[in-house]
Amino acid sequence: MNESIEKGLRAAVAARLAEIRERIASAARTSGRSPEEVKVVGVSKLHSPEAMAASILAGLGDIGENRVQEAAAKRPEVERLLRLNDFDGPVRWHMVGHLQSNKAARAAALFDVVQSVDSVKLARKLSRAAQDTGRQLEAMIEVNVSGESTKAGVEPEGFEELVAEVASLPGLKLAGLMTIGPLTQDRGLITAAFEKLRELRERSGVRHPDLASGWELSMGMSDDFPLAIAAGATMVRIGTAIFGPRPAVECNVSAKIHGGQIAQPN
Repeated sequence: MNESIEKGLRAAVAARLAEIRERIASAARTSGRSPEEVKVVGVSKLHSPEAMAASILAGLGDIGENRVQEAAAKRPEVERLLRLNDFDGPVRWHMVGHLQSNKAARAAALFDVVQSVDSVKLARKLSRAAQDTGRQLEAMIEVNVSGESTKAGVEPEGFEELVAEVASLPGLKLAGLMTIGPLTQDRGLITAAFEKLRELRERSGVRHPDLASGWELSMGMSDDFPLAIAAGATMVRIGTAIFGPRPAVECNVSAKIHGGQIAQPN
């Protein structure tokens, strides 16, 4: 394993992060919003601990992973690299991929936020696991607003029932809603999906004003975040635009971590 982070990698990640922050700020201003209203979660699926640590050293405070096993393998190495670079600031770890209920206990120990809560069964297992570890876990409800059969998430019709369940569970704090935009080039369909998630939050705000106040809207990724921001996103999940294209081979800390290479910014 590398004892330090290669300078070229650090520079490339920092440049990409600065560029995406400027693009987010521009999208926010175009929508009449403040750039400070939009948080960035860097999604590091398949990227190396070196690249992840480089992003944190460049100012990224939120890291997202899609799989429990990958996060468990990479997090200790990320934290080691940060210590080597005298970094002791806060980092929030987000689970953003589909989470099977049999991995809930491990997820509750690894992550600060689980953005992909989509069933009562999963919520209850996360609640028990959070209580067992004596911590409060932030939970976000994933909603399948586009109706695509290939996507995870609770259907809008079952949304209120899941809200009530998650809100009642000890060890969980209901922190907001998440969705993945439809896989299409039709900007109108993408915008409609994002607006539907915002409308669900607004509807909950009428029914549960104390509960829904301050809920995050996590929507938008590298290809569609400007549309998400225009629709009200308060959190965008950015992978490629920060880390570059995903490596062709998976990162495996237990064997040989790939060299932390990242495409240089254009």
